[in-house]
Amino acid sequence: MNSIILTPKKIGTFLFMEQAKWTIWFLSFMFVIYIVVVSLASGPHSSFVDLANFTNGSSSIYMFVLGILTTSSFFYYYMLQGVTRKNFFFGTLIASVLLAITITVILILLAFILQFISGWAGWNIQAPEVDFTSSLSAFFYTLSSFSIVHLIYYLIGWMIGLTFYRSGWLYGLLSIVLSLFILAITGILMEITLFSFFSHVFYLPTFVTIPLSLVLVVALYGMNYRLIRDITVKV
Repeated sequence: MNSIILTPKKIGTFLFMEQAKWTIWFLSFMFVIYIVVVSLASGPHSSFVDLANFTNGSSSIYMFVLGILTTSSFFYYYMLQGVTRKNFFFGTLIASVLLAITITVILILLAFILQFISGWAGWNIQAPEVDFTSSLSAFFYTLSSFSIVHLIYYLIGWMIGLTFYRSGWLYGLLSIVLSLFILAITGILMEITLFSFFSHVFYLPTFVTIPLSLVLVVALYGMNYRLIRDITVKV
């Protein structure tokens, strides 16, 4: 294999397929945990959150870890195959977007199925704050917001992994501090994120939060491209 054969599209496909395998195991594990917990916690006098909100924190952290592993597990391997840094970056860009959308779609579908069968199973599952089954616009808002948050966590993990690899532990620690600042901004834009420090102080309408979140995503991609474009491959 070489850099001519391994185009960004092929790299993105390989990365996505490999990380999708891990994701299926992760989601299966979280699904089993949710079924056990909701069976024990839900009853006639109590209710439990839906699957998408239940797994939101765990899935975000999972995407964060995948972002770190993109550098530690895949970067060196593809460099040995003669892949250019630019091709690897755009391949990872493709894979990260596909993965963020895929994990969100699966979670929403599973949450919908559980809501549908909850009456038969005797579970009292709360309807989500934004009922994605009520309208097409609500579905796309839920899909886009969760996907963007998952993608931001992935990109932050990738940024931290690249910084440690490129510049060592000191700058790596500074990248962690920067990531907390980015997560604070994400918390203002998206209340579903883990770090919603100021979500109750600032209120921004949806038509503002989604575009600003996409700007943040583009900025993170730009930051990661700057980190990777002339990075030294450690032998």
